[in-house]
Amino acid sequence: MFKSGKSGILGLVVSAQHISELIYNAGFQALFKALTEKAHALGYNILVITSANADSDSFFDVIKSQAADGFIILSPSGSETLAAMLDEAGIPYVFNMKYSSNTEDIYYASHDDMEAGYMAAKYLLDLNHSDICFIVGSINGQVISFNSDRIAGVKRAFSEYGVPFNEDIIVRVPGQMEESYAALHQLLQSRKPTALMISNEITTVAALNYFYDYGYRIPQDLSVIGFGPTEFFHKLRPKLTSVSFDIGWSSGRMVEMLLQRIDGAAILPEPPRKPELIIRESTARKGI
Repeated sequence: MFKSGKSGILGLVVSAQHISELIYNAGFQALFKALTEKAHALGYNILVITSANADSDSFFDVIKSQAADGFIILSPSGSETLAAMLDEAGIPYVFNMKYSSNTEDIYYASHDDMEAGYMAAKYLLDLNHSDICFIVGSINGQVISFNSDRIAGVKRAFSEYGVPFNEDIIVRVPGQMEESYAALHQLLQSRKPTALMISNEITTVAALNYFYDYGYRIPQDLSVIGFGPTEFFHKLRPKLTSVSFDIGWSSGRMVEMLLQRIDGAAILPEPPRKPELIIRESTARKGI
């Protein structure tokens, strides 16, 4: 039975498999910092809660036993099932991003991921790159909904430029450091793209390590674009061109939305926030 009542605590729920992302993933670090600052400003504390697994049953089991007023849930698999279980139990929650293709699911703060994929691909096409690979994270082999939106944006850019889109452009990786490194090795041993788009921060770090180990020069040999918080990519070497998201806005919106749900207020959908393309040192015109 869920313990209702005002505790002044918001639960930040993450599976044991993904707890390392709070430590190593710059996007999650920025999210946690911004969530904590926003919650404190509104009189709440953040309690980190771990579930044994990332599946809906494990998340639900740990959530229903906690004395928090509501929950921010990171990286769930089976999010539609989990959402239905939480709704039936009357437990307020929000997700940290869009995991579901369900158009009725509005309990997350969204950036325009289709536009993100489009602007990254368009920029590379403008630099005369056509042999591009997009490395995306997956859970149990399935592409997460926000990455599906980014892929749709890439397809749109390719279509506008008259460049054929083949499915082998999309490279799925689990997203952890060792698996990402191995996937990059397999990719670059079998083909030679001139540009990469990389959908998450951990895989980006794995890629930079791989480039260093195997003598790739960035951007002379390979142009690279990342997706995530701008501060992270500015600190890397080389400084990476990135499609950047306003983590402060999304974190603040998540906390505000969760508090509205705790108070029983109606939640109105908001248009997704447009990302920003920030050009740095890791991209160059093909052939230069």
